[in-house]
Amino acid sequence: MSLTDTKSSLKKIISIIEELNGLNSNSIPKLQTQPTNLLEQIGKLEEAKTNDLRTIESNDDEINSLKNKISQNQRDIASLEENNAELHNQRQTLLDKIQDAQNELNETQTKITARREELATRSSRLDQLENRLIELKDIQEKFDNKMKELETQLQEEYNKKEKFSNSYAMRTAAMKSLIKAGYVQSAQLKLIQALQPNTTLELKGIVQAMGLREDVAKSILTKIVQKNGPIEYDEGSGTVTLKGEVDF
Repeated sequence: MSLTDTKSSLKKIISIIEELNGLNSNSIPKLQTQPTNLLEQIGKLEEAKTNDLRTIESNDDEINSLKNKISQNQRDIASLEENNAELHNQRQTLLDKIQDAQNELNETQTKITARREELATRSSRLDQLENRLIELKDIQEKFDNKMKELETQLQEEYNKKEKFSNSYAMRTAAMKSLIKAGYVQSAQLKLIQALQPNTTLELKGIVQAMGLREDVAKSILTKIVQKNGPIEYDEGSGTVTLKGEVDF
């Protein structure tokens, strides 16, 4: 039975008691005060109940609010976990990109180092070639100067020989004229004039006819043979042969 029903029942009882009090108030003195006390206690209980109900409702509202907050927090946690997973994936992706970039940087640095070493080697080789080129230029310059000197020397010698060659015919003709005129006389000339072309003669007879010493004649013939002159001289047999016509 609820408090309201109880309160209604008590009011009926009080009404009956009042009727009874009208009949005989001295016989039941306590019946008049007890219902009133009960009503006061019931009122207090109703008030306490109302306060409790309000507290319960307030607590229910707070519980519902907390449930809503918990649900929201759970949703936030789920969202954060999802975002965290996505951030973790993004972080891993960024880490992978960083690693790739680092690998590429290391490879590039390795290539740069290799290129620098290659450049240093080529620069050193270029310096060597430049130094060698300078040396070759110096050698070439010295060679050109030497060639010019040699060319000048050869030209001078050529000019002398050309001049000598040009004057040889005139000198030969003049010598022949002097020989024929008898202005030029020597033991060698006399000995050659005493020989006959393609004829072998005894040296002893030639020197006796010329009045020339035999040792002098042998020396002259030996020198002519050594200079590849047109004479065959056999010292053992003492004979001499003129191998061709000699034009004086």
